[in-house]
Amino acid sequence: MTTEQETLESLVSKSRFAMFTTISPDGQLLSRPMTIQEVTDDHDFLFISQARTDVALQSDGQQVNLSIVGDSSWVSVAGTAAVSDDRETKERLWNSANDAYTEGGPDNPDNVVIRVSADSAEYWDTPGAIGIVLDVVKAKVTGGKPSGGDHGTVEL
Repeated sequence: MTTEQETLESLVSKSRFAMFTTISPDGQLLSRPMTIQEVTDDHDFLFISQARTDVALQSDGQQVNLSIVGDSSWVSVAGTAAVSDDRETKERLWNSANDAYTEGGPDNPDNVVIRVSADSAEYWDTPGAIGIVLDVVKAKVTGGKPSGGDHGTVEL
């Protein structure tokens, strides 16, 4: 595993939520917040939704983007989504939060798993607000530019 992959995994593990972006039938980009249920060792991101929602209808077999924000980091994941009624996966991922947004639990075929298979990811990791201020001050004093922290692109 490369250092960039390790950094990516560390940044993703710190956040439970992603802005899940799809393309609507009329070509508009649509983003909505989704809870990340699991990230697999193969860099697949799993979500629970309902088959009739825009996110499920617009993502199945399509390119999508996930934007994940931490306290001082940003991750953009590009991948292909697939929608599944895999009962075993739904049972494994199911929790009380899913009950708040869906009905019928894992047995309901309208409740689906959206799996985003990541193709690539890009991340930005900053040293936090104080670190950014110090970096800007240092750049002003030395006449340079602020570094902005770590940045990397990972092909998955």
